[in-house]
Amino acid sequence: MKPNEGRLQTSEHILAKILEGRLEGITVGISKFKEESGLLEIISTADLRALDLKEIESEVNNIISKGLPVNKPVMDRAEAEKVADLGKVPASVARVTIIDIEGFDKRPCRDPHASNTSEIGHFKILGVEKVGADRYRFVFLVE
Repeated sequence: MKPNEGRLQTSEHILAKILEGRLEGITVGISKFKEESGLLEIISTADLRALDLKEIESEVNNIISKGLPVNKPVMDRAEAEKVADLGKVPASVARVTIIDIEGFDKRPCRDPHASNTSEIGHFKILGVEKVGADRYRFVFLVE
């Protein structure tokens, strides 16, 4: 595991949830992580480069500052389907880890995460770039 991976992964979940709440008709695409930064691709017909990145960054940091517990229960698929969208989880996966940022978001993920949002640190969006006809890549880091 990369040193910041759990912090980056957890902040990516927060960013995705905030974007889903602000924008209609978007789809969360892939996410990738390097040593010091992460990226999240969003599929949208709207030009996401026009978003107020400082405002979104502030919303993410507000959630981080709440010190929300991050639970990671592993569930049978049938149970997990009751609490989260498993659309991107292959049907062959029988046991699913749900990342539950308490009171904020629940989504499946198999990668490492922080145990509390307060462990993430300061979140910063480095930029948004268009990487396809309807794909936008958010590049971010945690400090």
